[in-house]
Amino acid sequence: MRPLSLTGLLLVCFGLLSARPGLAAPQMLALVSNGTPVQLQCYRGDCFAEFTAFCLQPERASPVQGTAYRLHDPARLVAVATDRQGREFALDVDKHLDIKAQRSHVAVRIGMPVQRLARLGIRSVRIAVAGNASLLPVKISGDASPLGAEEIATTAGPMRALGDRVVDQSAEWMPAARVANRLINALPPGGPVAAERRRALWASVIGGDAFKGAPAGTQDKVRRVYDDCQDAVAKGRLPSLRGCLESKHDSFVGTLNNRYWHTIKTGS
Repeated sequence: MRPLSLTGLLLVCFGLLSARPGLAAPQMLALVSNGTPVQLQCYRGDCFAEFTAFCLQPERASPVQGTAYRLHDPARLVAVATDRQGREFALDVDKHLDIKAQRSHVAVRIGMPVQRLARLGIRSVRIAVAGNASLLPVKISGDASPLGAEEIATTAGPMRALGDRVVDQSAEWMPAARVANRLINALPPGGPVAAERRRALWASVIGGDAFKGAPAGTQDKVRRVYDDCQDAVAKGRLPSLRGCLESKHDSFVGTLNNRYWHTIKTGS
């Protein structure tokens, strides 16, 4: 099965959505474990990295870019900071990190402003996400349809467990999505990348564990996607390698999110 187009994945969690009067809380999201800790990059006043997500509640609206979220269980995310003297310490995730929707429901940005990083005397931050993490939209004033306690418990509990089985543990597309995410976070957030750096990216990022447990042929499949993006950028058909990889990542995750929604509907 081919991964969904960007339009297709956006329909996954908008399919049964009807217009709602006033403001309403967007859907809860699943935050996918990243396997390898990722270091924040700083750009235009913010230090951040991208992480794979998917929608858990197709009956609620997908978040717009910048929608604030928080962890349902902060223990499922570990942030290790290194100070200016090279000492490491754990950050208080709820207190110091901001979580925002980046591209609808399939990617979130986690990080903090540069000023906060400087105020805390931090030189760098690495983030690791554990399994079965869930995200709650931050409450807003005037919410016409807030998340209820029972709704949160069901979504973060059995619904998240189903998502883990169908999406997180998928051997077909999740290894590809994780590798795409790793490549995305190795590229600068803005501006063009020199051809030499683009060509060296795969070898510098893809380690021996990147496709561990993936079905035969997965690495070749992802490498073809990567080469197609390289070619599109080199020939001027697309403006950036990062943007191309983001689109591919979102397509992989959208395909899996569609399967999750189908499983909910059919009860299989």
